[in-house]
Amino acid sequence: MMFKNFSFLSMIGCLALLVGCESSNISSSSTDITASNDGLNFNGNVMVVYFSATGHTKDVAEIISDYLEAPIYELEPVLPYSSEDLNYNDSNSRVNQERNDPDHITELVDVTFDEFDESDYIFLGAPVWFGELSWVIDDFVLSNDFTDKTIIPFATASSSDFDVEDLKDLSEEATWMEGRRFLQSEISEENVIEWIDSLN
Repeated sequence: MMFKNFSFLSMIGCLALLVGCESSNISSSSTDITASNDGLNFNGNVMVVYFSATGHTKDVAEIISDYLEAPIYELEPVLPYSSEDLNYNDSNSRVNQERNDPDHITELVDVTFDEFDESDYIFLGAPVWFGELSWVIDDFVLSNDFTDKTIIPFATASSSDFDVEDLKDLSEEATWMEGRRFLQSEISEENVIEWIDSLN
């Protein structure tokens, strides 16, 4: 009888061990997922900075911030842009006048943010204006030292692509990664997260 009890207890112990191993595997899998995200080296040393004219860039910026649990800051012009200002078809509109002024800098309400010094990676976003990232972000780029920092540009547009050559001239000390343009029809949590994961 004692032997049978012992066998029964042994069987219970084995089952507990198997369950423990299964739990361990589940835990290990979760850890691997976390480690995969940590491999991006974004945790704790990344921030998101953006300018949004109509809300599309803001949507992308917030997805990046939420996914990476990163601080996020919106760049606000001292003089906000109205819908009339953004009328690219009007040669007298504000964006066209600014575009044709090589010395123009859009003054921002704030260009310094608490987490900047500790951030190694800066996700920098803006809408595409005439084939480049909106010059509204220039004041932020000019006002900060990007030594040892990597800028990851992103943009939103209805059709146009963009380059950052002018911005590179404003911040030669920065390392610039290849950017990503999101068409308005492409803005989704799935697409943005897929792009972030691809940066590894």
